[in-house]
Amino acid sequence: MTNSLNRRDFFKLSGGAAAVAGVAAIAPTALANPTTKSLSSATETMPNEWAPLKKIFVGHTNKLTLPKPDWVFNNYAGTSDEIKAMLVEHAGKLGSDVAPEIFNVAAEQQDALAELLTQHGIEVVRPDLMDEVDRQFNPVGYVDTYPRDPVLAVDDELINLTLRKPIMRKCHITMAGPIRAQADRTGQRWTSMPVLSFNADLSDETIPMLEGGDIFVLGKDILVGRSGLGSSYAGIEWLQKHLEPKGYRVHTIELTSEWVHLDCVFSTPREGLAMCCLEGVKGGIKGFPEFMHNWTWLTATKKEAKALGCNGVCLAPSKVVMDSSHTRINKMLRDNGVEVIEIDFSVCSQMGGGIRCSTHPLARQA
Repeated sequence: MTNSLNRRDFFKLSGGAAAVAGVAAIAPTALANPTTKSLSSATETMPNEWAPLKKIFVGHTNKLTLPKPDWVFNNYAGTSDEIKAMLVEHAGKLGSDVAPEIFNVAAEQQDALAELLTQHGIEVVRPDLMDEVDRQFNPVGYVDTYPRDPVLAVDDELINLTLRKPIMRKCHITMAGPIRAQADRTGQRWTSMPVLSFNADLSDETIPMLEGGDIFVLGKDILVGRSGLGSSYAGIEWLQKHLEPKGYRVHTIELTSEWVHLDCVFSTPREGLAMCCLEGVKGGIKGFPEFMHNWTWLTATKKEAKALGCNGVCLAPSKVVMDSSHTRINKMLRDNGVEVIEIDFSVCSQMGGGIRCSTHPLARQA
C-alpha cells in the first residue's frame, strides 16, 4: 500500500471516517451557567426546522485528524475492506497532510457557506480551534467539519448530546465557548445528556445516545432516526422524558442499516412538504407519524441520497440552501414553491457530510 491517497480513494476514506467513527463522553452532566437568565426570560429559541434563522454554527476542516476504525465504523454497510485498510494506515494523520488539495477545496466551500449565510443576515459562529493536547488525546481522530451531531437546539434549550461516534465527542470542547456565550447572552438553558463511559459497548441500545443528524424538530413533534449507528433507543427515550413536561412528542423513525442518520434520507423545507429517499425508511411514508402521511412527498433516489441530495438547511419557510450539484432535486423543490439558494458543496459532501451536517442552528425566530 502506498503512503499517499489519490482524490477518489481519499473521498472514500474521509467520507466513511466522518460518517461513522465512534466516541467516548467528555461533556459534564449539567453545563448551565448559574448566572444565566431564567428559562422564562430566554430571548432566543428553536421552535422548528423552518422558522427564520437567526444564528448558526458552520464547521471547518482545520486540524481534521483521521480516526481508527471502531465498532460503528466496522458495522456501517458502506465501509469496504479497502477503506478500512486505508484508515488503519492513515489514522492519526492530519487530513491536510494526507490530501492537501482536497482539504483546500473543502475549506473554501465551508468558508463560502459561512459567507453566504452572513450575506442573508444570519449570525455565523465557527467552532473554536482544537489545541494540540486535546487533538492528540484518545480516541484517535478529530473532526469539526460537521457540527450538526454534538448538540441539539430545541425550544429554549441547548443540549450537549451523547454521541455514539468517538471522535465527534471532541467537538464538545471546541463548541463549548460559542455555546456558553450564546446561553449567557440569551438565557437559553445549556444542559447535557448522561455521560458515556470510555469503555462503553457502542452496540448497546440501552445506553442513551443521540446524534443531531437524526433529529428534526417539527414544532411539538420531534423525529429521531434510528439505524443502530447513530441514535439509540435509550437516547430516544431519554429525549422523550426530558422534553415531555414541555408538551413534546418524540417519534422514532426506523432506518435501514445503509444509512447513518435521518438527514441522509429526509428533509423538510416547510410544514407539509418533505423530500425523502423512502427506501431508506422502514415502512416508507408509513414509517413517519400519522400527521405527516398527507404531506406532499418529493422522492429522492438512493443515488441522490447517498450524494446527500436531501441535506440542506432552511433559512425560512420555503427558503433553503442546497448543493448546486443536485439539479433534479433543486428543480423539484422550486416546482413546489421553494426558493432554492445554490452553493457548490460537492467536495465537503463527498467527504461525508452535506450542508445540514455542516451547520447547526442555535436560534430561530419564534
